[in-house]
Amino acid sequence: MGDLIVTFEEITRKGVGIRHEDAIISHPLANMYGALDGVSSLVPYVNAKKETGGFIAANLTKNYFESLTEPGSLKDHLAEANDLLREQMRLANIDLDKKEELWGTAVAIIRILDDGVEFIQTGDCMILAVYDNKEVRPLTWKQVSHLEAPVFAKWQDGIDKGLNNQKDLHETVIDRIKKNRYQSNMDGGYGVLNGEKAAVRFFEYGKINLTCLKHIILLTDGMFLPTTIVPEQTSYWSFVAHTILSKGLTLYTQELIELEESDPECMDHVRFKKSDDKTAIVIHF
Repeated sequence: MGDLIVTFEEITRKGVGIRHEDAIISHPLANMYGALDGVSSLVPYVNAKKETGGFIAANLTKNYFESLTEPGSLKDHLAEANDLLREQMRLANIDLDKKEELWGTAVAIIRILDDGVEFIQTGDCMILAVYDNKEVRPLTWKQVSHLEAPVFAKWQDGIDKGLNNQKDLHETVIDRIKKNRYQSNMDGGYGVLNGEKAAVRFFEYGKINLTCLKHIILLTDGMFLPTTIVPEQTSYWSFVAHTILSKGLTLYTQELIELEESDPECMDHVRFKKSDDKTAIVIHF
C-alpha cells in the first residue's frame, strides 16, 4: 500500500440486550475494517450456545470478512456473506419466507487501497469521511430513518400523554416496529443483511480517493448522539465526527453511556431502549 500510514482505534460495548450483538471487522492485512450491528428476529431465537440470531448474523459476517485472502469486490463478498447467512438459517429450520423469523445485521465496511477507500453499507451503520479542512462527508445514509421518525413521534406523544417509563412507551410502538420489520429489502423500506435474495439490491457502495482524507469513522447506531444535544444550525454528522475526534473513542463512549444512564426511561432523549450496543472504529491517515 505504498507510503500510506494508517492507524486505527476501535471500541465495542454491550448494551442492555441479552447478548452483545455488535461486532467489529478488523483485518489489517487486507486493510479492511467494519462495524456490524446484529438484528435479532422478532420471533425469539437462541441456539444451544445461547446465541441470538443477531449475534450469529453479525459474527458470521465478521468471520467471513476477516478470513478473506483474495481481494474480490466488496459487493460480491457481502452477497456471499448473505448467502452463508441464509444457509445458516435454513440449517436452523428458520422459515425464510417469514420476515419476523430472519436474523440480520446492519453493515458498514471499508477497504483501503493505494488509490482510495472502497466502502459498502446496508442498514443504519454509518461511514463518515473527515478531511484536512475539517469537513465531514457522510458516505452513507441511515436507511431506516424515514421509518423510525413516525415511531419516535408516537413515543414522544406517549410522553406528552403522561406515560413515564420505557416499558409502557415501548408498548405503544411495538406494532409499528413490527410493521417496519416487514419493509426489509423492499422498495420504500430499508436494506439489511438478512439472507433475503433482495438484500443485495439495497447495498450502498462506492469508492472515494485519498486526497486530503484525514480520518474515516465507522459507527453502529448505538454510537449516535441524541439529536437533542446537537446544537441547532450544526450539521449532525459533523458534530458527531468532531466530538469523537476531539474526545477520543473511550471518553466519547463513556459520556454517551453516562447520558443514557441519566435517562433510563428514554424520556429526555427518545430511543427504544436505555442503552444499545455500541461499536466504532476510527481510521487515521
